[in-house]
Parts: sequence; structure tokens; C-alpha cells
Amino acid sequence: MDAELAYLKRYPDVAGAIKAGTVTSALEHFLNYGRFEGRVWLGPERTAAGSEPVPEPPPPEPAAVAHNCDAILLTQGFLFVDGWVDDRFDGLAAIEVAVDGAGPVLSLPSCRYRRQDVEQHLGLSSTFESGFWQLFRIPADLGLGPIGLRLRLASGRAVALGAGNVVRLSLREHFEAFLGFYGRRQLIGSLVARSFSELGLGLAGTIEHMHNAIRTTRAATSEGTYGRRPSRPLLSFVCCIYGIPDFLFLQVAQFARYANLERCEFIYVNNSPELEEVLHRDAEIAAFLFRTSVSVISLNQNTGFSHANNVGIAEARSQTIVVINPDVFPYSAASFGTLSRLAQKTRHALIGGKLFYADGTVMHGGMIFIADPRHSALARTKVWTVEHPRKGFPDLGDSDTTPVPAVSGALMVFDRADYDKLGGFDERFIYGHYEDADLCLRFADKGWKVLYDASLTFWHYEGRGSIKRPEHAGAVHYNRWLFSRTWSASLSRQNSEA
Repeated sequence: MDAELAYLKRYPDVAGAIKAGTVTSALEHFLNYGRFEGRVWLGPERTAAGSEPVPEPPPPEPAAVAHNCDAILLTQGFLFVDGWVDDRFDGLAAIEVAVDGAGPVLSLPSCRYRRQDVEQHLGLSSTFESGFWQLFRIPADLGLGPIGLRLRLASGRAVALGAGNVVRLSLREHFEAFLGFYGRRQLIGSLVARSFSELGLGLAGTIEHMHNAIRTTRAATSEGTYGRRPSRPLLSFVCCIYGIPDFLFLQVAQFARYANLERCEFIYVNNSPELEEVLHRDAEIAAFLFRTSVSVISLNQNTGFSHANNVGIAEARSQTIVVINPDVFPYSAASFGTLSRLAQKTRHALIGGKLFYADGTVMHGGMIFIADPRHSALARTKVWTVEHPRKGFPDLGDSDTTPVPAVSGALMVFDRADYDKLGGFDERFIYGHYEDADLCLRFADKGWKVLYDASLTFWHYEGRGSIKRPEHAGAVHYNRWLFSRTWSASLSRQNSEA
């Protein structure tokens, strides 16, 4: 078919323009207008002068993809990338990393989240997850040279990322910043289900490597014992302090209301270096006033519940260990009497008590495990949760001792030898949450007892004894995934047999 006729057939508006006298021919329209509008000329044909063929028009340039790299966090061995991209018409497949000008040596699927600021910037009336991020583990042989980043789209096209705001952080600062982001990100859908998917696809391994590297930097910065320390205490109380120093003195004072504490020792492990001096001061005063032994071990960073308690128990002298939160206080004289009765009688048993809120309702009476049906359906794997039966309900006045699946780490009583045989609290859990349930299940796995003693009554001002930081929310997602992965088969089997 003649190129002129083909052009007119493809673009009827041009035929109208010729009829109106705006242009004289299809070729004139293409040369003056069509090629700049991205129209196609099916040639080659000669020009109006008849001397040169009309060249095939070049393929149109691909449309620019709006994007930005907002932040790059860099430390020895790890890289975190955060940004956004408008990939509605060509999906983002992967983020690629190059170091020292080499080709892409790392490539991982992008993780996504919602950016409302980007939706407003693009003038969108609907939501979509424009944000992208990824946490990379950098092999040691790559060093920390210049970083090159690019986005690989589904079409195969590569989009180079600018350097963004490159921030070099210490390992611990990097870890805390990432977990803070991970706990606060906004999604379209279930945060729990998405976290399980991301962690299961490899993110958990990177977090584990980062956490293990940080664990090697932990150290005690000061240790002090005040008052006369008994060589064989009746009870060793071990308590983790983080962010709030006030409860050390208050807790020892409340125990002293109901009992002679000369045969007890209190060991406080401090996860907040800035509180070091005030805790040593309060320990010295409490030991003098209440005639007991109070020790403080201050650590150089927030090592979490598991490590801090492991450190404190390693220093304990009693056969009977009482792990207690700083915001837990004896309910009455009978509370200490029950502890005394349990002393040296806890072999092969882990015992928890009845904890009350300030208004007298029950906060804790043992724990059970439930596979969350909604999150499990969304995540396509069992997502286990820990529940406290009768939480928030009035007390029934029971005083029996009954077997339970688990008890809270806010108050645990057990034999030191049993604890040592199990290797203590599992330090793979980050900061806190689920390590107490894990210890209970390991007790039960040994054939030992996990018991709820309703006569062991204490007040628990839940959440008042420590501060909450953004990184703790991110750690909870990892801990829940780790707990579910570790115990899902066993818990599923127990539930099916029940």
C-alpha cells in the first residue's frame, strides 16, 4: 500500500486536515508534525523534492519513571535502602547494588510499603505502595567503597538511583534505625502477614546476622554489690532495668514491708548505660535501709530481656531463682510466704503466679497459645499468638496450683540447675517478647512441669517499668516469626491432641 494512503488510513485526522487545507499531503504532515508527535510513517518514501528517502522514525523514548532514593544507611557488612518509585505501569522487580564501580553484585526483590506523601505528590486518587526498601548483607570482601544502586523493572529496564542521603552508622545505630522503620511502616494489608512473608523469604537471615554481630559487642561497664551478701541465699531476685530507674528502690521497699530480707539477694541488670550512677546510688541506699543485698550490673547497651536476665542469673547464688519485672510488687505478706515455701522445691518445675492490675482485675493467670486464624490465613502459615485467659476480669479467689502451657516472664520461679541445663533464655530473641513463652515450652519439652500457682499473688503495673522505643515494635515482628517458626509443629501437634 502506498505510504501516503497508509498514513491517512492510520490517522484519519490528517485526511481531515488535508481536506480543510491546513496541510497539502500526508508526507508534509509527518515531516512537520507527525514525527514529533510520535506518529509512524510506513516508508521509506521520497521527500517532497524527490531526492532523499524519508528515514524510519526512531522508536519513542521510554517514559521517565518518577522515583527517589530517600536514604541509604551504611555500615560494615550491611546496607539499608529506602525510597519510592511510580511503577504502576512497569512494576519494580528488584533492587541492585554495585560497589566500587563493579557490575551488580547483589540483587534482591524489593519490599514495599505505602507512602501517602508520594500519593499526594503524584496527585493520585487511589492508594498504592510506592515505597520500596531492602536490607542487604554486604559480603566482607566488597568493603565499603562507592555504592551504586539501580531499580530493575519488570520489563527489564534499569533505572539508576541517585546517591540519596548516605549515612554511615555504627552497627547498633543501623540496627535500631532499621527496626524502627520496620515497626512503623504503613502497608495496604496486614502488617503481621507481610512481615512473616518478608522474614521467611530471607530478611530474617540478614537480621539474625546483624543481631549476632551486635551481641559480640556487649559488655558490663560496672558491677557493685551493696549490703551483706549471703553465701547461700534463700531466694535470688533477678530483674532487668531499662529506661526507668525509679522501681529499684520501690521494689525492694515493698518486699521489705512483708518480710525480713537478710536471706535474699536482689540483682538488677541495667540495660540503660545513662542510668548507671543513679541505680548504684539507689541500690546502696536500699541495701542499707532494708538490710538486704542489692547488686547492680550495668551493661553498655540495651541487650534485651534474655541477655540481661542470663547475666543476672549467672551471678545469683541461690538455688531458687525469681525472675521479676521492675513493676511487679508483692500483693500481701502471703506473697512472700509462698515464695519462701517454693524455695529449693522447684526442681523440674517453672512456676508463675497470679498478677493483678492496679484496679484489682486479673492481669495474668497463666498463658495459652493460639494460632491466629486471620493472620494465619493471610500469611499462609501458622501465626502463633500468646493469650492471657481472664485478662482484665475480676479475680475468682482461686488459690490452686494447676498446669498451664506457659507463664509470664514478669514473674517466674525456677531451679537454677534446670535453667542452666536448658541454656537459659534464648538470646536470639531481640529486646523482648516471646522469650518467656519459649523458655516455658523448652521446660515442657523436657517433660518438666510449667505451673500456675494462684496463691503466688503480685501487683503488676504492666508497661510502667520500662520505656518503649520505635525499634521495639520492629523487633516484635521478628520475635513472633522466630517463635512461630520454632514451635509451630509442636504447638499444632499439642492442639490436635487436646
